Amino acid sequence: MQLGATVSLDDAIALGVTAAPIGADKPMSDAELVELGRPYAKAGITPVQTNGYCNLAAPDEAIRRENVAATRELLRRADLAGSRAVVVGGGHRDPAVPRDVFSAHPDNWKPEAVELLAQSCREVVDGLNLKTTRLSVETWVMTPLDSPKSVRRFLDLVGHKSVGILFDPVNMMNLDRHFRSGAFIAECFDAFGDDIVHVHAKDTKLLAAEFTYKMAEAPIGTGQLDYAELLRQMSRRAQDLPLVVEHLSKGEDYAAAIAHIRGIAKAEGLTFWAPPKA
Repeated sequence: MQLGATVSLDDAIALGVTAAPIGADKPMSDAELVELGRPYAKAGITPVQTNGYCNLAAPDEAIRRENVAATRELLRRADLAGSRAVVVGGGHRDPAVPRDVFSAHPDNWKPEAVELLAQSCREVVDGLNLKTTRLSVETWVMTPLDSPKSVRRFLDLVGHKSVGILFDPVNMMNLDRHFRSGAFIAECFDAFGDDIVHVHAKDTKLLAAEFTYKMAEAPIGTGQLDYAELLRQMSRRAQDLPLVVEHLSKGEDYAAAIAHIRGIAKAEGLTFWAPPKA
């Protein structure tokens, strides 16, 4: 496993991590895309993801096809830049906002939603000769990919080596999983661990509210997520599997989160892999 953050290349170098996003979605020529990846290789930084969030399960067929075509082109561009993944969400079936990336709607959890998402992903990668980049679909409790079972079914339906999973355990939290996050993480790795392209790192906590609770994102180390179990599970997979810290606003916050994760890894007797510099 390796450690990364959603920061610039220069900030990744300063933080001492070995994975960071790459902006292959920006307008540029094919030659410029190839050059975009060279500084990452020189620094020994994995270009871990290019964002391509869109609704691949849209109830409007014209919008779904439009998103498939745009994602295909983004995959081609990201591959030229050497990006590990183009990231998309699990989509949704809300007819009121079909262009939105996410929306909670009861049809999101019908079997047909997973089937349509799998169809879209097959259409995205069909016929593409990708050398490095995979289509990585992010898990989230509001989307069709809300459980280990649904993710496994999705992957079986897709059945393509160029499609994998961005595992975000915090995005999948609910009250039951919150209090047994380690067991839930292990369940996810048992179900689809070998198909995980990378993992997003943050934390989760419950905030008391009148007559109910709010499940909130929290800085790493201040919440409930079982990072020891997450690191143990990741260490059993490919050595270059990235854990990517996200959603922090300041460099010192990223540094604190990274230090916390490194401390847990040390206590567990685990180490982070670093890619060679070109």
